[in-house]
Amino acid sequence: MCRLWLGGTFGELVVHRAAVDDGRRLRVDDQALASSRDAENADPHYGKFSNDRSLTAAESQTLTRWIAAGCPRGEGADPLATASNAAHADAAALDAAPAQPAWLLGEPDYLVRIPRQEVPATGTVDYRYIDSSFEAPRDMWLRAAVTRPGNPKVVHHIIVRMRRPADYKGPPSESFLFTTWVPGLAQGECPPDTGLFVPKGARFNFEIHYTTDGHPHSDESEVGLYVAKQPARMLLEVRAAHTRELDIPAGQANAQHTATYYFKRDSVIYGLSPHMHLRGSWFKFELLGPDGHRETLLSVPSYDFNWQTSYRLVQPRRVPAGSWMLCTGGFDNSPQNPNNPDATKRVTWGLQTFDEMFMGFIDLSELPAVSGFDPKSSNTASEAVKAIHD
Repeated sequence: MCRLWLGGTFGELVVHRAAVDDGRRLRVDDQALASSRDAENADPHYGKFSNDRSLTAAESQTLTRWIAAGCPRGEGADPLATASNAAHADAAALDAAPAQPAWLLGEPDYLVRIPRQEVPATGTVDYRYIDSSFEAPRDMWLRAAVTRPGNPKVVHHIIVRMRRPADYKGPPSESFLFTTWVPGLAQGECPPDTGLFVPKGARFNFEIHYTTDGHPHSDESEVGLYVAKQPARMLLEVRAAHTRELDIPAGQANAQHTATYYFKRDSVIYGLSPHMHLRGSWFKFELLGPDGHRETLLSVPSYDFNWQTSYRLVQPRRVPAGSWMLCTGGFDNSPQNPNNPDATKRVTWGLQTFDEMFMGFIDLSELPAVSGFDPKSSNTASEAVKAIHD
């Protein structure tokens, strides 16, 4: 199995070394093609997403024709020439993380970094909540905030939250987080007309989940802040439909749960992201309009903890106030689930991977309350944010 960087994070190459015939020939079968579709996971009958990673029909046909032709070698240097025996290469070398790429959006305007963290070789590591020494020097609208793990070998996920100064006069935030990193999550700029707002004096706290791999490690994760050239028209936030009322009986193959989110204001949805742990089986986002209309925006019939995707809508969806987002999903706690840590255990909500979570993240902006509002006409960025919400 090959590994590569996707948007600054790890991904698995869709072509697997399923079998090696005579120590030379790579054989790829229907299961490998199925795994390439699993990288997307979303049911193609619902929604269109700009970051769709699945193979097109033409790409699938090209791959199957290459297989039928005997997997002929292409032109150019052999990337495996330096390996004496790729099938039996040293496991530690295969597992080694590649060097981090440069910042995909260029060098950030400000860098928010945590103090050096030491991660033990073994054991379960409690969540760490780490303050950065960075303090925002002025009010800022951002076009992007990119989280970069310092050591992806042991960083399970990062959630960054902003702490506003005591004298902040703007409205309280309902955002679940400021920015984040999980494996498989590509990061980029905010959608057009939106941005992230950081008031002067704001500081940042990193929630980091570390996992051990048998060797001690250190980590200095960071966030790059990219200042926008002008104020945004709308504030981009991450809201969530979530519940901690989870009860997953031992051995049950489809323990269903739900969570909801209520839209208090007219809003625009830009992206949707389901989150469960190793027993997560399927997940669905349904929009319930105030007129009773019900519509599936995203269905993930085969949830995979290793591909925590934020599905970006090709066409942002305007949602009227009074709507609900209904998230429904199932957990497979049966012995037939190969990822199940313990099928004999009754599972509830918890922070660790062997526990479970049920969360539906929604990337959204609430529409300005005043028609024609121009944030550039406000005296300060804080006033601009307040005007958007008032």
